[in-house]
Amino acid sequence: MPRFSTLSPRGGGRGIRLARPLYSPAWGMLLFFFVAAGAPAYAGVIDEIGDSGVLTAGTRADSPPFGFPDGQGRLVGFSVDILKEIAAALSHDLNKPVKLELKVTTPESRMDMIRHGQIQIECGITTPTWARLHKGDFSIPFFVNGTRILTRRNVAETVEGLSGKRIGVVADGTTRRAVEEAVPNPAIVEVPDMSNGMTLFRSGRIDALSNISVVLRGLLNQSDDKGSLRLLPRDGAIQYEPISCIVPRDDSAWHTFVDHVIARLLAGASDYRGRYVDIYNRWFGPGSRLPMPLDHDVVRRLIDAAYWMD
Repeated sequence: MPRFSTLSPRGGGRGIRLARPLYSPAWGMLLFFFVAAGAPAYAGVIDEIGDSGVLTAGTRADSPPFGFPDGQGRLVGFSVDILKEIAAALSHDLNKPVKLELKVTTPESRMDMIRHGQIQIECGITTPTWARLHKGDFSIPFFVNGTRILTRRNVAETVEGLSGKRIGVVADGTTRRAVEEAVPNPAIVEVPDMSNGMTLFRSGRIDALSNISVVLRGLLNQSDDKGSLRLLPRDGAIQYEPISCIVPRDDSAWHTFVDHVIARLLAGASDYRGRYVDIYNRWFGPGSRLPMPLDHDVVRRLIDAAYWMD
């Protein structure tokens, strides 16, 4: 069973104990064992990075605040910061500098870029699915968000009111099924990415656009006519989705290393402190381009997913 299945809430509300430092001596010894043993079936990516000193990673360039170009054309964002933490952990445990080299991914290219070795990890806004497991594996989630629908106020007041309407969803995404289950008889229109979807939406060629709430809120805030738009449902979501990094299949050491870094980032998150909270607040906190307080339910879902690290 894939690790992301642990998103199901656990009884007792115990959470995980994350008192150990991010880079524990025990983990360093484990990494050394994998690298020194040179077993390619289990340490392929870590061996490659140890030899090259470069972590080649993919992220999105069209999904603020997860991944987007800054004023100098450099990719920045929440997902990029997660990748920087992974690169820093590698540098620490390999005892050598590790450079993070970023490549742009799209919904269509991300899985194949992992499968064909063009990148060693992808952290963007990807939800694990059984179909995608044929091309890659998935880390424990580093973000959880709900799927909603962006539409015009004069089009619909409720999700059910979108019946028969043209709703844009990203091709090869998980949103289509969520929309089909929530909206009666939707007219689904697949779009290559959210930028193209927003162009269709602005021109009136589609009536609505669906994605996770944080992406839609970002688009809403950038819109010149945001006063005429609304997100449905008004409260909650039609589906909650875990956002994970993609890693190559059959590389246990690398998969475990990435999971370990994400789990350690979550230390203190249940008390709204620690490294994960610092990164989150940089992109979603007060004064950010998309203020969105860290929800307690989201924290619990993330910690439940990392429970196996206890």
